[in-house]
Amino acid sequence: MMKKILLLFLTAVIVVTAAYSQDEESGEEQEQKFSAVQTEVKEPKLTLSGEVKTGVFWKEWSQEGIAPLSDIMLHSKDDAGGEGDQGRFRLNLDYDNGRGFGIRARIQWQNWMENAPQWPYAFGYGNFFRDQLTVAIGKFGGGSPWSTGGPEKWKELETTSGGGMRIEWKPGFIPFGKLNVGFVLNWFDAPMESTGTVYKTLADLLMETVLGASYDCDWFLVRFAFRLDSELDRAIRGTEEYGKEGYKLIYRLEEKMLKKMIGLSIWALGDYEGVGAPDPQFWKFENWLFVQYDADFKKAPDLFTAQVRLGFDYLESRSILHFKPSIYFNILNKLISIGASFLYGQDFGDGKMFVGSPYLYFEIEPKLQINFSNSYIAFVYNFRREYLKPYAEARGADPIKQTQWMNLRFCIYY
Repeated sequence: MMKKILLLFLTAVIVVTAAYSQDEESGEEQEQKFSAVQTEVKEPKLTLSGEVKTGVFWKEWSQEGIAPLSDIMLHSKDDAGGEGDQGRFRLNLDYDNGRGFGIRARIQWQNWMENAPQWPYAFGYGNFFRDQLTVAIGKFGGGSPWSTGGPEKWKELETTSGGGMRIEWKPGFIPFGKLNVGFVLNWFDAPMESTGTVYKTLADLLMETVLGASYDCDWFLVRFAFRLDSELDRAIRGTEEYGKEGYKLIYRLEEKMLKKMIGLSIWALGDYEGVGAPDPQFWKFENWLFVQYDADFKKAPDLFTAQVRLGFDYLESRSILHFKPSIYFNILNKLISIGASFLYGQDFGDGKMFVGSPYLYFEIEPKLQINFSNSYIAFVYNFRREYLKPYAEARGADPIKQTQWMNLRFCIYY
């Protein structure tokens, strides 16, 4: 069934593109409109950007009945890798030859003891038919037209270790707003080396395709991506006994009018895994709603930013409802930013972590940050308590883990 849907989708894109190309214009106008070479020639442009981050990170974790443990290391908790990483060196490269063709790549280190850098993405692209068709080839990441877009959740379904080819159709006849639809001929998202040699078919490859669509206008934004699931993934992972692993779906919904009128932003992000899978171990459905107010007055511009994040997730056999308010004040024209966030989560269902618990987790995180032109210094403290599985009681311990950490962060961006 999904193969038929894929073939219909690809056929529709080709037919609509061909039909639109046969409009009433002819001669020089027709040739200019659909010339495969971009008619508007610009100067070639090379942009280098990035960031470096590190810090002093101290952490202590404890559990009733077990002696507290602590550690200190070089690390920045500001989205700079895991706690085993010393920080981040990141360099972004963006080159456009002025005719709509170019490359985008990112190189980074997060564990500075490794000799080889990471390449989160590296791909080339070309724009055709006056930017109505974009073809990109390589390892994707960092700017999919159908990603969740963040904050806190950055997800792109076409991101794999093997790369692929992305086709975007952006029709110019839409009277208002921008439409972007397309697909990605993608590589498998299971590690091929796990079971030795695996022989693949064209059907296997097509069943890893990502379908995407987005529409952006002055009032709202809608975008989503849907990734198919081949039978080969199960063979590679050795999970045939559990049935199909399921499809993946992500989305972003954004309202724009309230932000223009009163400074209130509202958007939602979704991340679904295991869609259609018969076994609940593959299920992960996350839905997050953000409401943010940026206080901007004539006498006090950018006075503060207040945000509330509401989330409803479903994991395997339990639901998790979480709530995260935060507020940060800006002082001396944003030289100093001070504020805090609070996170509370509670789970429900047959798979509840600990029956009768008043919460699944909660945490408090105050932050003080000093901003400069291209850098900042920040001090952050975090306190968290979280319920664990009941087996902890067998050791005579309360099934609650308590963690606290402090992080003095340094960042330079360019």
